[in-house]
Amino acid sequence: MIKLLLPLALAALLTGCQQDCDGHVYVLAQGLAAGDSVPGKMEPSALPAGFPRGQLSSDGSYAGRKAYCNVNAARSDYVDSARAGRIAVPGAWSVWQTDARWPDDVHPYRPADWRLKAPARLVKEMEKHNGSGN
Repeated sequence: MIKLLLPLALAALLTGCQQDCDGHVYVLAQGLAAGDSVPGKMEPSALPAGFPRGQLSSDGSYAGRKAYCNVNAARSDYVDSARAGRIAVPGAWSVWQTDARWPDDVHPYRPADWRLKAPARLVKEMEKHNGSGN
């Protein structure tokens, strides 16, 4: 019985996380251009030398780039994080559409925190922010 309910619960989480998903996956990025890739989930043995240790989970893995199912969610998280000092704001940050698809190419990391399962290519810059949290 539990085995039958688990896929249904996961599907409800994936579809109910944000109401206005458009099927694309968006990320925040700084200093990248169309065609560049952003990382997905990686096990400790797959991490490149010099990978920022501050971005690792307690088990040493990398959960993947934070993913959003619409531009508004990415913008809101950027503004909230910048104002709260959770992200470095010097320089311009952009909201990028990737070649990944929602919900197939993301996984839940924490409540309301979705991450890329695999690397994704940046396709289109949707918005650029000046680094002041605006």
